[in-house]
Amino acid sequence: MTQAKVGLAIGDRVLGEDGYLVVVQFGRHTVMFETSVGARREVPYNEIKGVPVCDGRATPVIAALEPWWSGLSAPIRRDALDKLEVVMEVLSGYRAGFARFAQPGEPYSNVSDPGLSETRRCEAMARQLAFERESDRQVLRRVAHGELQSAGVGASTVQTWIRAWRAEGLRGLVDKRATKGRRGFDELDERVREIADDVLARFDGDISKVNTTTIEADIRLQMKADGLSDVVLPQRLFQEYLSERQRALGRSTRAQRSRHLRRKASAHTSFPAMHPSHVAIDATRADVLVWDELRERPVSVEILTAISVATRVVVGLRVTPRSGNALEAGLLLYDVMRPMSMLVDGTTVDDWRWCGVPESLDLSEVAVHRSPKRIIPPGQSLQGVHHKPGVRPSSIRCDHGSVFLSEHFIALLRDFGIDLMLSRGSKPTDNPHVERWHETLQRAYQQLPGYKGRNVAERGRKVDATGDKLLTAPELERHLRRFVALDYHRSWHEGLVLPGAPSARLTPLEMWDAMHEVTGRLHVPQHPDLIYQFLPIRWLTIGHAGVEYKNLVYDAPVLAEFRDVRRGAFQADSRKAPFHYDPRDVSRIWFRHPDTGRIHEIPWKARHLLDMPMGDWMHERALARIAERGGNTALNRKSTWRQIIAELGQLTSAEETAEARAKGYAARLRWEQAQRDHAEAAEAAAMFDGDQDGVVTPLRRRRAEADDGFDLDAEWPDYDEVGD
Repeated sequence: MTQAKVGLAIGDRVLGEDGYLVVVQFGRHTVMFETSVGARREVPYNEIKGVPVCDGRATPVIAALEPWWSGLSAPIRRDALDKLEVVMEVLSGYRAGFARFAQPGEPYSNVSDPGLSETRRCEAMARQLAFERESDRQVLRRVAHGELQSAGVGASTVQTWIRAWRAEGLRGLVDKRATKGRRGFDELDERVREIADDVLARFDGDISKVNTTTIEADIRLQMKADGLSDVVLPQRLFQEYLSERQRALGRSTRAQRSRHLRRKASAHTSFPAMHPSHVAIDATRADVLVWDELRERPVSVEILTAISVATRVVVGLRVTPRSGNALEAGLLLYDVMRPMSMLVDGTTVDDWRWCGVPESLDLSEVAVHRSPKRIIPPGQSLQGVHHKPGVRPSSIRCDHGSVFLSEHFIALLRDFGIDLMLSRGSKPTDNPHVERWHETLQRAYQQLPGYKGRNVAERGRKVDATGDKLLTAPELERHLRRFVALDYHRSWHEGLVLPGAPSARLTPLEMWDAMHEVTGRLHVPQHPDLIYQFLPIRWLTIGHAGVEYKNLVYDAPVLAEFRDVRRGAFQADSRKAPFHYDPRDVSRIWFRHPDTGRIHEIPWKARHLLDMPMGDWMHERALARIAERGGNTALNRKSTWRQIIAELGQLTSAEETAEARAKGYAARLRWEQAQRDHAEAAEAAAMFDGDQDGVVTPLRRRRAEADDGFDLDAEWPDYDEVGD
């Protein structure tokens, strides 16, 4: 129960151990109180606490009552205060205990007549209480149900209350039957519990086990040394505490040793993610099938997700082939760093678009008290722009997956100064936020055709029994990103708690903005060429015919001034220059101009003749097929590119093993993703240079053909007949 602020003035009442006290004088360090029997008592200011009572108001109490008084339920406290009024009226004539607080009709002569004995006054009070209870329907109902024998209160009961008050004060008026069995260990002095915990912590299996009496003796000796010899210990409760703690240690030294080691290896507290830049990432198999348009068959994909732990905002999400690689993990980090937006116009919803640092994320004026779980803030609708914030991570939490431990991914973290925090093996609780997100994804999957359930127990006999057309992998990614922007980011998240307002219901974006009040604007790298910092680098020599890499020759006009570059211009004792290389699309490489710092695309010379996916895997397979047919001895310089194109055409149309088909689909899916990523970067660069309309979308195509860049229904051309 939280402490409340209260004000005190001369004549105010304060609840103390022996009942109500009245403020009569304020001192420099203390307050002078008067008791109901006329005695004076000084109490320091720091021992007066404000505690909410059952009617919602705050009342001041003496610290000696806490936390015992606040730990009682409201009905028990109300019952004790009612008994206190009875005792005060019998002894003083006034229910409040003081004449200055007299209520109408007080004092009643038959109850408080000083000429009557205390026994007679108790009998009169018992008759008055019986009359009051006969009109109390709740009491009569309890009598009818057998909970009470009668509605009246006997004179002996009133006398018992008076004796209990004189002996124990307010504590004596609390019904012991109502609190029996509810005493918690918090009634023990906190300092004593700390000493006991320190003494018991020594039993880690290295020292012999001793009995409870010896442990208690050690605790009492330490209490005496710390000056706590006057602390009263409830013996029975203290013995229960020691027994419970000993049971937790283990019955034998071997058990104590095992539990000690397990505690050392376990996390007792959560990672203190108090900044939106603490990010957790993970990969999971999508519980929905997607459609392979080329071979017309369903396939499985994976979902890579990055979540800001402190705010639960999904800052990055990608659909990857089975299984994701180090490059895709790095590109997920690229998505995390760049803010993006989504436009809803009527029934049209576009994909994520490049944008600068968003300035419209401040939702501080939006009320956060929501009743339904899934909300739309007042005055808002789904129409308009929805932002996905970006952040430069300060730490990454992930498991020991090979993609996260790869040299490429570790190098990216090192370049950006990001701490890598690895979860322990077989400990999914080390990264619970992403694991819980995987369950949330079920809401996005379940309305899609091809949903196959979270596990085999939920899977139907025919996953595609609905007959609906399956989504492709790009369509699934688009669907999930829309789910994040329009549903998840706008819904109340039960795991978000705002300090100082624990009952406030917050959405992830509202928590993000609340943290902006503390962290300020989060600066992230915002440049259209940002993606190329996440691609591998190849050191190649620029010749008069261009740049050769893996039997492919690349060239562009921008390389003209570097064809005769001196040694050491880019690399010590070498004429090689750095080129960015994307294994998903080897039909081009990228060169960063040393003077301007801008990225320039360097295409493969025969790229204009290629109308099919050409990723690293496809290219390597084509070279392997050429080697099987005689290698370079069977080729001349002018016909090499023709043979590569011919072999690529055969690879895309030949019937191969299931493994080869899966790798072929993965290569094509990665190639398509590369087209979107680089098209988006190119349009962002155009916007950066002022040559574009200000809208950047990865779905915009340079070519006017089908969205995927080639006609899936058409037969592959016979490249053997090209250019002979």
